[in-house]
Amino acid sequence: MPTHDAPPPPARRALSGLDRLLADEQTITRLAERQVGFLTNHASTTIDGAPGSRALNRRLRSAGGAPLHLFTPEHGIHLSAGAGESVADGTDPLTGLPVRSLYAGSGLDDHATFEDIDTLVIDLRDVGVRCYTYAATAARAARKALEQHIEVIVCDRANPLGPGAEGPPPEESRRSLLAYFDVRFVHGHTIAELVSRAVAPTITDAPYLVYPADIVLTADLGWTPPSPALSHPDAVANYAGLVLLEATNISEGRGSAQSFRSISAPGLDVDSLAAAMAEWNTGFRGKPTVVTHLRNDLAGQALPGVAIWPQKAGRLYPLSLGVHLLAWLRDHHPDFAWIPGPDGTPGGAINNLFARSDLRELLDSGASAEDIVSSWR
Repeated sequence: MPTHDAPPPPARRALSGLDRLLADEQTITRLAERQVGFLTNHASTTIDGAPGSRALNRRLRSAGGAPLHLFTPEHGIHLSAGAGESVADGTDPLTGLPVRSLYAGSGLDDHATFEDIDTLVIDLRDVGVRCYTYAATAARAARKALEQHIEVIVCDRANPLGPGAEGPPPEESRRSLLAYFDVRFVHGHTIAELVSRAVAPTITDAPYLVYPADIVLTADLGWTPPSPALSHPDAVANYAGLVLLEATNISEGRGSAQSFRSISAPGLDVDSLAAAMAEWNTGFRGKPTVVTHLRNDLAGQALPGVAIWPQKAGRLYPLSLGVHLLAWLRDHHPDFAWIPGPDGTPGGAINNLFARSDLRELLDSGASAEDIVSSWR
Protein backbone atom coordinates (compact mmCIF):
# COMPACT_ATOMS: atom_id res chain seq x y z
CA MET A 1 0.00 0.00 0.00
CA PRO A 2 1.57 3.34 -0.98
CA THR A 3 2.47 5.75 1.74
CA HIS A 4 2.64 9.47 1.54
CA ASP A 5 5.05 11.55 3.55
CA ALA A 6 3.40 14.32 5.50
CA PRO A 7 4.29 17.77 4.18
CA PRO A 8 6.84 19.61 6.32
CA PRO A 9 5.37 22.14 8.71
CA PRO A 10 5.48 25.69 7.37
CA ALA A 11 8.53 27.66 8.48
CA ARG A 12 7.77 30.25 11.13
CA ARG A 13 7.95 33.67 9.59
CA ALA A 14 10.05 36.36 11.23
CA LEU A 15 7.93 39.06 12.86
CA SER A 16 8.79 42.69 13.36
CA GLY A 17 7.74 44.72 16.37
CA LEU A 18 5.01 46.28 14.23
CA ASP A 19 3.58 42.84 13.43
CA ARG A 20 3.42 42.08 17.15
CA LEU A 21 1.73 45.40 17.93
CA LEU A 22 -0.88 44.85 15.22
CA ALA A 23 -1.64 41.39 16.69
CA ASP A 24 -2.01 42.68 20.26
CA GLU A 25 -5.77 43.04 20.68
CA GLN A 26 -5.52 44.57 24.15
CA THR A 27 -3.13 47.32 23.10
CA ILE A 28 -5.00 48.06 19.86
CA THR A 29 -8.25 48.38 21.81
CA ARG A 30 -6.56 50.78 24.24
CA LEU A 31 -4.94 52.84 21.48
CA ALA A 32 -8.27 53.12 19.67
CA GLU A 33 -9.38 55.33 22.55
CA ARG A 34 -6.38 57.66 22.17
CA GLN A 35 -4.91 60.07 19.64
CA VAL A 36 -2.00 58.11 18.17
CA GLY A 37 1.01 59.52 16.36
CA PHE A 38 3.11 57.28 14.12
CA LEU A 39 6.72 58.05 13.15
CA THR A 40 7.41 55.93 10.06
CA ASN A 41 7.88 55.79 6.30
CA HIS A 42 6.84 53.42 3.54
CA ALA A 43 9.96 51.27 4.00
CA SER A 44 8.50 50.00 7.27
CA THR A 45 6.17 47.22 6.23
CA THR A 46 4.30 44.35 7.84
CA ILE A 47 5.24 40.71 7.36
CA ASP A 48 2.76 40.63 4.45
CA GLY A 49 4.32 43.67 2.77
CA ALA A 50 1.75 46.30 3.73
CA PRO A 51 3.22 49.73 4.52
CA GLY A 52 2.98 50.40 8.22
CA SER A 53 1.06 53.67 7.86
CA ARG A 54 -1.76 51.91 6.06
CA ALA A 55 -1.71 48.79 8.26
CA LEU A 56 -1.79 50.58 11.61
CA ASN A 57 -4.34 53.17 10.47
CA ARG A 58 -6.69 50.44 9.22
CA ARG A 59 -6.22 48.40 12.40
CA LEU A 60 -7.08 51.32 14.66
CA ARG A 61 -10.00 52.48 12.53
CA SER A 62 -11.47 48.96 12.54
CA ALA A 63 -11.32 49.09 16.34
CA GLY A 64 -13.22 52.39 16.37
CA GLY A 65 -10.17 54.65 16.68
CA ALA A 66 -9.36 58.03 15.18
CA PRO A 67 -7.08 58.50 12.13
CA LEU A 68 -3.35 58.42 12.78
CA HIS A 69 -1.20 61.52 13.11
CA LEU A 70 1.73 60.71 10.83
CA PHE A 71 5.33 61.89 11.30
CA THR A 72 8.30 61.14 9.07
CA PRO A 73 12.13 61.31 9.23
CA GLU A 74 14.74 62.10 6.55
CA HIS A 75 13.70 61.20 2.96
CA GLY A 76 9.99 61.67 3.74
CA ILE A 77 7.06 59.31 4.10
CA HIS A 78 7.44 57.86 0.59
CA LEU A 79 11.25 58.11 0.39
CA SER A 80 11.34 60.78 -2.29
CA ALA A 81 13.69 63.36 -0.72
CA GLY A 82 17.44 63.09 -1.23
CA ALA A 83 20.04 62.71 1.49
CA GLY A 84 20.25 65.83 3.65
CA GLU A 85 17.32 67.56 1.94
CA SER A 86 14.83 69.24 4.25
CA VAL A 87 11.55 67.34 4.24
CA ALA A 88 8.39 69.39 4.04
CA ASP A 89 5.04 68.51 5.59
CA GLY A 90 2.78 66.71 3.15
CA THR A 91 0.20 63.98 2.65
CA ASP A 92 0.60 60.21 2.78
CA PRO A 93 -0.58 58.98 -0.65
CA LEU A 94 -1.54 55.58 0.79
CA THR A 95 -3.87 56.84 3.51
CA GLY A 96 -4.62 60.42 2.54
CA LEU A 97 -3.52 61.50 6.02
CA PRO A 98 -1.45 64.63 6.71
CA VAL A 99 2.24 63.98 7.42
CA ARG A 100 4.34 66.20 9.64
CA SER A 101 8.07 66.21 8.91
CA LEU A 102 10.53 65.82 11.77
CA TYR A 103 13.55 66.38 9.53
CA ALA A 104 14.79 69.89 8.84
CA GLY A 105 18.03 69.10 7.03
CA SER A 106 20.25 68.99 10.10
CA GLY A 107 18.15 66.99 12.49
CA LEU A 108 14.88 66.90 14.39
CA ASP A 109 12.89 70.04 13.84
CA ASP A 110 13.21 71.73 17.22
CA HIS A 111 9.78 73.30 16.73
CA ALA A 112 8.08 69.92 16.37
CA THR A 113 5.59 69.23 19.12
CA PHE A 114 3.30 66.35 19.95
CA GLU A 115 0.51 68.15 21.81
CA ASP A 116 -2.15 66.65 19.52
CA ILE A 117 -1.37 63.04 20.47
CA ASP A 118 -1.47 60.80 23.55
CA THR A 119 0.80 58.04 22.19
CA LEU A 120 3.75 58.10 19.80
CA VAL A 121 4.41 54.82 17.96
CA ILE A 122 7.77 54.50 16.19
CA ASP A 123 8.57 52.04 13.40
CA LEU A 124 11.61 52.68 11.16
CA ARG A 125 14.18 50.50 9.38
CA ASP A 126 17.72 51.26 10.53
CA VAL A 127 20.82 49.95 8.71
CA GLY A 128 23.23 49.46 11.62
CA VAL A 129 25.55 52.44 10.94
CA ARG A 130 25.95 55.42 13.27
CA CYS A 131 25.61 58.17 10.67
CA TYR A 132 22.25 56.87 9.36
CA THR A 133 19.73 59.37 10.75
CA TYR A 134 16.56 57.34 11.35
CA ALA A 135 17.50 56.02 14.80
CA ALA A 136 18.69 59.44 15.94
CA THR A 137 15.46 61.07 14.77
CA ALA A 138 13.46 58.33 16.54
CA ALA A 139 15.42 58.80 19.77
CA ARG A 140 15.04 62.56 19.79
CA ALA A 141 11.33 62.29 19.03
CA ALA A 142 10.83 59.68 21.77
CA ARG A 143 12.70 61.78 24.27
CA LYS A 144 10.67 64.88 23.44
CA ALA A 145 7.40 62.96 23.67
CA LEU A 146 8.29 61.46 27.06
CA GLU A 147 9.24 64.90 28.35
CA GLN A 148 5.72 65.99 27.40
CA HIS A 149 4.32 62.94 29.30
CA ILE A 150 3.25 61.24 26.08
CA GLU A 151 3.37 57.44 25.87
CA VAL A 152 6.00 56.01 23.50
CA ILE A 153 5.83 52.60 21.80
CA VAL A 154 8.86 51.49 19.78
CA CYS A 155 8.38 48.70 17.25
CA ASP A 156 11.76 47.04 16.92
CA ARG A 157 13.35 45.64 13.75
CA ALA A 158 16.35 43.45 13.17
CA ASN A 159 19.66 45.13 12.44
CA PRO A 160 20.49 44.01 8.85
CA LEU A 161 24.23 43.95 9.71
CA GLY A 162 23.69 41.76 12.77
CA PRO A 163 25.21 42.24 16.23
CA GLY A 164 28.84 42.71 15.19
CA ALA A 165 30.43 46.12 15.82
CA GLU A 166 33.29 47.86 14.03
CA GLY A 167 35.13 51.14 14.43
CA PRO A 168 35.51 53.69 17.22
CA PRO A 169 32.93 55.71 19.17
CA PRO A 170 32.47 59.39 18.26
CA GLU A 171 34.46 62.24 19.75
CA GLU A 172 32.24 64.02 22.25
CA SER A 173 32.85 67.41 20.62
CA ARG A 174 31.57 66.11 17.27
CA ARG A 175 28.21 64.73 18.41
CA SER A 176 25.39 65.58 16.00
CA LEU A 177 22.48 63.86 14.28
CA LEU A 178 25.17 61.85 12.43
CA ALA A 179 26.71 60.86 15.76
CA TYR A 180 23.84 61.03 18.21
CA PHE A 181 24.69 57.81 20.04
CA ASP A 182 27.89 56.95 21.89
CA VAL A 183 28.38 53.75 19.91
CA ARG A 184 30.84 52.40 17.39
CA PHE A 185 30.45 53.37 13.73
CA VAL A 186 29.00 49.94 12.86
CA HIS A 187 27.14 49.65 16.13
CA GLY A 188 25.51 46.19 16.22
CA HIS A 189 22.31 47.37 17.96
CA THR A 190 18.67 47.33 16.96
CA ILE A 191 16.79 50.60 16.68
CA ALA A 192 14.85 49.91 19.89
CA GLU A 193 18.11 49.31 21.77
CA LEU A 194 19.45 52.66 20.58
CA VAL A 195 16.26 54.54 21.41
CA SER A 196 15.96 52.89 24.82
CA ARG A 197 19.53 53.84 25.65
CA ALA A 198 18.90 57.46 24.64
CA VAL A 199 15.66 57.96 26.58
CA ALA A 200 16.64 56.07 29.75
CA PRO A 201 17.84 59.20 31.63
CA THR A 202 14.60 61.08 30.93
CA ILE A 203 11.85 58.48 31.17
CA THR A 204 8.95 60.10 33.00
CA ASP A 205 5.67 58.73 34.29
CA ALA A 206 4.56 58.24 30.69
CA PRO A 207 4.65 54.58 29.60
CA TYR A 208 7.54 53.45 27.41
CA LEU A 209 7.04 50.12 25.63
CA VAL A 210 9.04 48.07 23.14
CA TYR A 211 7.58 45.42 20.87
CA PRO A 212 10.49 43.11 19.99
CA ALA A 213 11.41 41.79 16.57
CA ASP A 214 12.73 38.42 15.53
CA ILE A 215 16.43 38.97 14.98
CA VAL A 216 17.07 37.48 11.56
CA LEU A 217 19.21 38.63 8.67
CA THR A 218 16.91 37.57 5.80
CA ALA A 219 13.58 39.07 4.86
CA ASP A 220 10.48 37.00 4.08
CA LEU A 221 9.28 38.95 1.05
CA GLY A 222 12.46 40.16 -0.58
CA TRP A 223 14.16 43.51 -0.30
CA THR A 224 12.52 46.69 0.99
CA PRO A 225 14.83 49.70 0.46
CA PRO A 226 15.10 51.66 3.72
CA SER A 227 16.04 54.87 1.86
CA PRO A 228 16.29 55.95 -1.80
CA ALA A 229 19.98 55.19 -2.35
CA LEU A 230 19.93 51.72 -0.76
CA SER A 231 17.93 49.95 -3.44
CA HIS A 232 19.68 46.56 -3.10
CA PRO A 233 20.67 44.50 -0.03
CA ASP A 234 24.32 44.63 -1.13
CA ALA A 235 24.13 48.41 -0.81
CA VAL A 236 23.31 48.10 2.89
CA ALA A 237 26.16 45.63 3.38
CA ASN A 238 28.53 48.09 1.65
CA TYR A 239 27.10 51.25 3.20
CA ALA A 240 29.35 51.68 6.25
CA GLY A 241 32.41 51.70 4.00
CA LEU A 242 31.23 53.48 0.89
CA VAL A 243 29.46 56.24 2.82
CA LEU A 244 32.92 57.58 3.72
CA LEU A 245 33.41 58.45 0.05
CA GLU A 246 30.68 61.07 0.40
CA ALA A 247 33.29 63.22 2.12
CA THR A 248 35.57 62.99 -0.93
CA ASN A 249 35.46 63.81 -4.64
CA ILE A 250 35.00 60.09 -5.46
CA SER A 251 31.52 58.76 -6.24
CA GLU A 252 29.97 55.95 -4.22
CA GLY A 253 27.41 55.44 -7.00
CA ARG A 254 24.66 57.66 -5.62
CA GLY A 255 22.59 58.90 -8.54
CA SER A 256 23.31 55.78 -10.63
CA ALA A 257 21.84 52.28 -10.87
CA GLN A 258 24.81 51.10 -8.76
CA SER A 259 24.25 53.33 -5.75
CA PHE A 260 26.45 52.18 -2.83
CA ARG A 261 27.48 49.21 -4.97
CA SER A 262 30.27 50.91 -6.88
CA ILE A 263 33.09 53.43 -6.77
CA SER A 264 33.85 55.62 -9.79
CA ALA A 265 35.84 58.67 -10.83
CA PRO A 266 37.46 60.06 -13.98
CA GLY A 267 40.80 58.38 -14.57
CA LEU A 268 40.30 55.72 -11.89
CA ASP A 269 42.66 52.73 -12.36
CA VAL A 270 39.89 50.18 -12.02
CA ASP A 271 41.98 47.09 -12.78
CA SER A 272 44.49 47.89 -10.04
CA LEU A 273 41.76 48.72 -7.54
CA ALA A 274 39.80 45.52 -8.21
CA ALA A 275 42.99 43.48 -7.84
CA ALA A 276 43.86 45.25 -4.58
CA MET A 277 40.42 44.55 -3.13
CA ALA A 278 41.02 40.82 -3.53
CA GLU A 279 43.97 41.16 -1.15
CA TRP A 280 42.13 43.02 1.60
CA ASN A 281 40.69 41.00 4.46
CA THR A 282 37.34 42.79 4.43
CA GLY A 283 34.94 40.21 2.97
CA PHE A 284 34.24 42.30 -0.15
CA ARG A 285 35.29 41.93 -3.77
CA GLY A 286 35.15 44.13 -6.86
CA LYS A 287 35.37 44.02 -10.62
CA PRO A 288 35.93 46.74 -13.25
CA THR A 289 32.76 48.25 -14.69
CA VAL A 290 31.34 51.46 -16.12
CA VAL A 291 29.09 53.53 -13.87
CA THR A 292 26.58 55.71 -15.71
CA HIS A 293 25.33 58.58 -13.60
CA LEU A 294 21.71 59.61 -14.07
CA ARG A 295 21.41 62.43 -11.53
CA ASN A 296 23.46 64.98 -9.56
CA ASP A 297 26.58 66.80 -10.78
CA LEU A 298 27.75 63.74 -12.75
CA ALA A 299 24.48 63.31 -14.67
CA GLY A 300 25.08 62.00 -18.18
CA GLN A 301 28.62 60.81 -17.50
CA ALA A 302 29.80 57.22 -17.87
CA LEU A 303 32.83 56.84 -15.59
CA PRO A 304 35.32 54.04 -15.04
CA GLY A 305 34.37 52.26 -11.86
CA VAL A 306 34.57 49.15 -9.72
CA ALA A 307 31.41 47.23 -8.83
CA ILE A 308 31.57 46.09 -5.19
CA TRP A 309 29.70 43.25 -3.50
CA PRO A 310 29.90 41.31 -0.21
CA GLN A 311 31.04 37.71 -0.27
CA LYS A 312 28.47 35.26 1.00
CA ALA A 313 30.77 33.30 3.30
CA GLY A 314 32.67 34.72 6.26
CA ARG A 315 32.31 37.90 8.28
CA LEU A 316 32.10 41.27 6.57
CA TYR A 317 34.08 44.34 7.65
CA PRO A 318 32.50 47.23 5.73
CA LEU A 319 34.22 50.01 7.67
CA SER A 320 37.57 48.36 7.05
CA LEU A 321 36.63 48.27 3.36
CA GLY A 322 36.02 52.01 3.45
CA VAL A 323 39.34 52.75 5.13
CA HIS A 324 41.19 50.54 2.64
CA LEU A 325 39.49 52.34 -0.24
CA LEU A 326 40.48 55.74 1.13
CA ALA A 327 44.09 54.66 1.67
CA TRP A 328 44.28 53.17 -1.83
CA LEU A 329 42.84 56.33 -3.40
CA ARG A 330 45.32 58.46 -1.45
CA ASP A 331 48.22 56.43 -2.82
CA HIS A 332 47.03 55.61 -6.36
CA HIS A 333 44.55 58.25 -7.54
CA PRO A 334 46.30 61.60 -8.01
CA ASP A 335 43.04 63.59 -8.13
CA PHE A 336 41.76 62.28 -4.77
CA ALA A 337 40.64 65.10 -2.46
CA TRP A 338 38.66 65.66 0.73
CA ILE A 339 35.52 67.79 0.59
CA PRO A 340 35.57 70.79 2.95
CA GLY A 341 33.04 71.05 5.74
CA PRO A 342 30.04 73.41 5.70
CA ASP A 343 32.21 76.13 7.23
CA GLY A 344 34.95 75.61 4.65
CA THR A 345 37.26 73.68 6.98
CA PRO A 346 39.58 71.49 4.88
CA GLY A 347 38.54 67.86 5.32
CA GLY A 348 35.64 68.97 7.50
CA ALA A 349 33.11 66.75 5.75
CA ILE A 350 34.80 63.50 6.81
CA ASN A 351 35.27 64.80 10.35
CA ASN A 352 31.53 65.50 10.58
CA LEU A 353 30.45 62.26 8.91
CA PHE A 354 32.73 60.02 10.93
CA ALA A 355 32.48 62.22 14.04
CA ARG A 356 36.23 62.00 14.56
CA SER A 357 39.27 63.81 13.18
CA ASP A 358 41.78 60.97 13.51
CA LEU A 359 40.66 59.10 10.38
CA ARG A 360 41.56 61.97 8.09
CA GLU A 361 44.68 62.86 10.10
CA LEU A 362 46.00 59.30 9.97
CA LEU A 363 45.29 58.98 6.26
CA ASP A 364 46.91 62.32 5.52
CA SER A 365 49.98 61.27 7.50
CA GLY A 366 50.41 58.19 5.29
CA ALA A 367 49.25 55.56 7.79
CA SER A 368 48.20 52.24 6.30
CA ALA A 369 44.62 51.06 6.39
CA GLU A 370 45.59 48.10 8.60
CA ASP A 371 47.29 50.39 11.12
CA ILE A 372 44.26 52.69 11.24
CA VAL A 373 41.78 49.86 11.75
CA SER A 374 44.07 48.24 14.35
CA SER A 375 44.29 51.50 16.30
CA TRP A 376 40.51 51.37 16.87
CA ARG A 377 40.56 47.80 18.14
